[in-house]
Amino acid sequence: MQEVKLYWKDVESLKRIAPALVNAYEDGACLLITDREKIIFKQPSEKFDVPGAKVNTPNTSNGPAEKAMRSRQLVSFRVDRSDEYGLRLTDTAGPLWSEDESEVLGAWILVVPKIHEMFKSFDFFAPILTEMLPEGGVLFAGNRNKILKKQASRKFDLPTFHEGETHAPGGPAAQAISTGNIVKRDLPREKYGVAGETTCYPVLEQDTNEVVGVFSLVLPRDLPLQLQQLANNMRQGLAEVSAAIVEIAASASEVNQNQALLNQEIEKVEKLTHEINRVLAFIKEIADETKMLGLNAAIEAARAGEAGKGFGVVAEEIRKLSDQSKETVVEIRTLINQIHASIANTTSAANVTLTNTAQQAAATEQVSASTQQMTSMAETLDELAAQL
Repeated sequence: MQEVKLYWKDVESLKRIAPALVNAYEDGACLLITDREKIIFKQPSEKFDVPGAKVNTPNTSNGPAEKAMRSRQLVSFRVDRSDEYGLRLTDTAGPLWSEDESEVLGAWILVVPKIHEMFKSFDFFAPILTEMLPEGGVLFAGNRNKILKKQASRKFDLPTFHEGETHAPGGPAAQAISTGNIVKRDLPREKYGVAGETTCYPVLEQDTNEVVGVFSLVLPRDLPLQLQQLANNMRQGLAEVSAAIVEIAASASEVNQNQALLNQEIEKVEKLTHEINRVLAFIKEIADETKMLGLNAAIEAARAGEAGKGFGVVAEEIRKLSDQSKETVVEIRTLINQIHASIANTTSAANVTLTNTAQQAAATEQVSASTQQMTSMAETLDELAAQL
């Protein structure tokens, strides 16, 4: 910067142009004039002031006025004022000479702020951005110590956070400032009144990359949490359904095995009825032969006359017994035929049952496969909800 030499006699002229000078800067400025001991004039702009500097405030031993007067030249240095919107103040000071330039009678100081672009534009973009978010959100802008600006949407707000509130030690904002890294963290409902997720971005000085503040975005987490709860309930319900299906499948398998055993027993009964038929046929043959013998005996008794009369009675009884045996065989065969018909019906029903149990087992396997797919979908839904 080219040095501008000003004289004590120019102080009144400097005072007159001071309002126009300080307001000519985009972010404002503040002009101070001192004598050898204290501030004698102050002119802040409409946008910016230095509250700690007042008329009659003594010059500090290592302040800009003392440095300019001691060095007898123009001095300029940057002052860290991160407590105000990420401000960086540039102090430029020069000596005020006597007319003969033999001594320095005072100093002038021009304090110019540099506000970070993010803080300057926050009031413009924050209301637009928060309303563009599907579920709403809250934006914060803070310096290294506290929240300076807050913009909540109509759908979502964090009523426990306010402008002027200091960053919580160890919190996401403080961590982003201390590390210079992006920090994401969940905000539990039981602590903050609403469920949310915050993302904090460190705000860097453009020319030095020094962290001067933090920009935070908080999004609601109600929908993802509801989806996760739905996925958990769905997964639990499917697990219960799957367990029931396993039991049904086991029961169907047991029924199938029991039905197969029943079929085997039916086959055994069928074989026994064939054996009974064979025995009945043999009994019928014996009855036929017995009847024939009885008939022959009756004939012989008739030939014998009176002497064979008693033998004839016995022969008659033998024929009656033979007829009764034949009738009994017919009745037994009728019953056996009925048993055959019943066995046939039972076998047909058993075959249908076997077919149905096989179809039930196949359907159970399909339902089990579908349940596994739905369980997988529930897990995917849970993962997607966690990413929202």
